[in-house]
Amino acid sequence: MRTTFATSRYDKLLSQYPTFEKYVDEPCIKVLNEAKLVEVMPGEIMFHEATPCNNFMWLLEGSIRVFKNSDEGREITVYRVSPGELCLLSLNSLFGGDNYPASAKSETHTKGLMITAQSFHYLMENSKGFRKYVLQSLVERLTDVMSLISDVTFRRIELRLACLLGQQFERSGGEPLRITHAELAFELGTTREVISRIIKEFERQECISLKRGEIQLVSQVGLEWFSKNSKKTD
Repeated sequence: MRTTFATSRYDKLLSQYPTFEKYVDEPCIKVLNEAKLVEVMPGEIMFHEATPCNNFMWLLEGSIRVFKNSDEGREITVYRVSPGELCLLSLNSLFGGDNYPASAKSETHTKGLMITAQSFHYLMENSKGFRKYVLQSLVERLTDVMSLISDVTFRRIELRLACLLGQQFERSGGEPLRITHAELAFELGTTREVISRIIKEFERQECISLKRGEIQLVSQVGLEWFSKNSKKTD
């Protein structure tokens, strides 16, 4: 198969989407040979809410944040797309022909392999392997969104913030986080004032300490306590 496909592109794609290999067939090869390698700069809006979906992309490098705006100007992160994952809302728009119900921004320097909506529909009609792969990915991403809905509906904001900070500290290896209260509010769909109030309580309980522009971890155990004991809804 590699003799009929651009080897470097094929290897790069499968390094991030290894399970896709068993689904690749002749229609896939045809389309992937025509795919475009695109690059997006950090902070660039990749699509706006209520705009049509014209492309399908395999993310090879970077991170994309998908978020929703409210009429009051607040944001909430719906999910992130990392290499090896597909964008649920892109798939939904491509299937139904509807506009995007959210917006997406590149968080880092991002690279991806992109095909047109026309090529996507060609594969859905002519490639049994691609169709099966996309439908399985759709189910997996839907589970992530249902988890978000459960968090927003049933968990207190203190718990969600404690969980978010715990995840961020885990990614940073315990190093201080350079993130603003406004950015945390955007992640959780609340206001900066609410975040500031809870952050101050976390500091009073000696879970974290605040420096100029940084949040430092003091007690992982303390954050975990908030995660397990804030069970009531707001």
